[in-house]
Amino acid sequence: MIVTRPRLDGEQLNIVKRLAERANISETFARILYIRGIDTEEKAARFLSPGKSHFTSPFLLKGMKETVERLTAARDNGEVVVVYGDYDADGICASSIMFFALREFGIEAYPVIPERADGYGLSEKVIDAAMEEYNPDLFITVDCGISGRNEVEYIKDLGVDVIVTDHHELPEVLPDCVIINCKLPEQDYPFDSLCGAGVAFKIATALLGEKAEKYLDFAALATVADSMPLVDENRDIVYEGLKLFSGSSTRECFKALIEASKAREMNSTTLAYTIAPRVNAAGRMGDARCALRLFLSDDKYEIFNLAAKLTEYNIKRQAECDELYASAKAKLREKGAYRRIILLEDGGWKNGLVGITAAKLVEEYTRPVIMFVNRNGVLHGSARSIEDVNILDAISHNKEYLTEYGGHSQAAGVSLKEEDLPAFEAAMDEYLSENYGAEVFVPKQEVEDYIEEDFTLDLARELNLLEPCGTGNRKPLFAVRTGSVTPIPLRENSPHLNISTEHIDLIYFGGAPQDALLRSSVKKIFVFEPNISSYNGRESLRGYVRTFETEIAPGRELGLELYMKNLRNLRGKGGERAEYLPQAEIKDLVKEAVKSPYGTLFVASNMKTLEQFPELKDLPLDLGAPRLKNLGNCVVLVLSGGDISGYRKIIYLDNPVYEVKRLKTAGVYVNGDIKVSDMMPKINATRAGVGEVFSAVTPFSGTAASSSAELYAALSEKVPYITRYQFVFAVEVLEELGIIKFENGKMKYDKSVRADITSSKIFTKSGGRN
Repeated sequence: MIVTRPRLDGEQLNIVKRLAERANISETFARILYIRGIDTEEKAARFLSPGKSHFTSPFLLKGMKETVERLTAARDNGEVVVVYGDYDADGICASSIMFFALREFGIEAYPVIPERADGYGLSEKVIDAAMEEYNPDLFITVDCGISGRNEVEYIKDLGVDVIVTDHHELPEVLPDCVIINCKLPEQDYPFDSLCGAGVAFKIATALLGEKAEKYLDFAALATVADSMPLVDENRDIVYEGLKLFSGSSTRECFKALIEASKAREMNSTTLAYTIAPRVNAAGRMGDARCALRLFLSDDKYEIFNLAAKLTEYNIKRQAECDELYASAKAKLREKGAYRRIILLEDGGWKNGLVGITAAKLVEEYTRPVIMFVNRNGVLHGSARSIEDVNILDAISHNKEYLTEYGGHSQAAGVSLKEEDLPAFEAAMDEYLSENYGAEVFVPKQEVEDYIEEDFTLDLARELNLLEPCGTGNRKPLFAVRTGSVTPIPLRENSPHLNISTEHIDLIYFGGAPQDALLRSSVKKIFVFEPNISSYNGRESLRGYVRTFETEIAPGRELGLELYMKNLRNLRGKGGERAEYLPQAEIKDLVKEAVKSPYGTLFVASNMKTLEQFPELKDLPLDLGAPRLKNLGNCVVLVLSGGDISGYRKIIYLDNPVYEVKRLKTAGVYVNGDIKVSDMMPKINATRAGVGEVFSAVTPFSGTAASSSAELYAALSEKVPYITRYQFVFAVEVLEELGIIKFENGKMKYDKSVRADITSSKIFTKSGGRN
């Protein structure tokens, strides 16, 4: 579902105009800024000039003064300090910042990173090992500890001081020690969305002043890796940190990772999708300390080997994630996905990978997902959520089922006993049903606007001023409407397509499977991200297609498409007949099915049928196959392909010209009272009728077309004496017989083929006769 940003009223448009004039930007760009909350000249100046000049004093954070005093005493007294971090990219980056900053400050510090098997946060087992090895005087946590009240008391009972520095959500009871957390109440710090490394950087700044800026590369990577919103101070941190990833200032460990990943340019996207996964792979594969050693090493040989090892871990992680995803999908096929949340568990899954897979399922099914690893009857789960659902609130509301939980609005960890899983699942579904409307769980793609004039390079250059982009400051997307297009592969047999529209040229990566639909006359909306590329000093603009939707409405241009698809379904294979019911029973089935937002696929053979089922008017409407994978209820005109294995019911709203077959995976019901055959156009289903079309089209072998409907559009003026339905019927018969082929975007006549017309199922099932 494509949605545009909110429309502005007259007063708001006047503000946009003034903003454009005073900031010397286009009104289009000013409107984009305004909608993102940048609605004054001062805010625009702040946003368009990110950097360290906007950094906030670290001493506005509660606990900073006490932390600096305690660390100064530790330095002056020659005390030993343990830095206790976390096993993800944020925790490793935070540990690195704290280690280097303390060393530069004059403190002997020892970083300790637990592995995923030790559990999240402070672990008594890891604490004991650190105590035995280092005999510290002070523990300082980074990116963890805020939920470790008991463990903090354990450390204090050993006679060791504790400082907790964290950024996670606050529990009901805080640890009894000095705490620095950007989310603490009653503090003057204006920004509460720093990551763990961001908090560590603020401490480094309090200790070292501007000298701490050399650690902004770690803070930038962690901010992006932990999906922190790239607004306010986070945007400043990433902007400045990215400067340290290029040129002579690049740290050796990052040079090695960049080289290993073959990254061509460094921006927030590269950090998120190229560098961060390699760092996170270490912790996911049970060797977080490998990434820490890489960050702390000054030995080039060791750095090279450790960077290579992280790349190997990432490759292995990707392969294992593919296996885990396949396992999760198999469980979903068996269990079904018909609630507002998906919960899955397995004893063979790896703790470090379930979060990634859960995030992938969230994207696919547009609802929260919790995946559990079963360890001797105790389930340890990773939760991920859609943007509009606060999963931590939902989990907190049902905490009576849990032994442990914590996290953010979009990601959390939970533990519970195996026997409590069914009740927890039901309670979570009930909470989400009561607190969130059905529209929240519908896949949405938000665009800035529909373009109705040429998209210019100047505007694309302005849009680059939004960088660094990421969570909370997304790259802007736009939409363009078009009819039939002619996709051209980037090269021979490439799955990627070049598509020209009236206002911008597009590249559709992986779009080849949609070739037939793209070429059809059905109206389409492409959602794209503008991209500037440079070659030999010349800039060019292309839009990268993110998705597309069809605009299906009653009209002549769709009649031929539906007719063609109905004919093609006559070629179907045999099987047991589905259950045909009277319309009254079908209507009852429809009313019952729409009570749940998931699991039912409604099928119609033409638009007229839908007029009799008004309760379906707001459902997504597709042609040929459901385009969304989330198993949400939807309507398909002439079902002819796609993966429908997850649906539990398929309801045909009319009786197609072809016989509908049963499925093992779903109940299939057909309205026997509305006969599509009565609505089909009259055609001459004889050998002579097909022969007339054969004689008319074969001289035009080589005509650009990918279907009978396209061929008619190309040749209609040359054969005005043949009706469009007669034309499509005959060409479909000829294609089924192999006499005509559609290959590489062209119709070809194969003179070598000899076939009996009665061997065509389309011909015989349409009542064909000699």
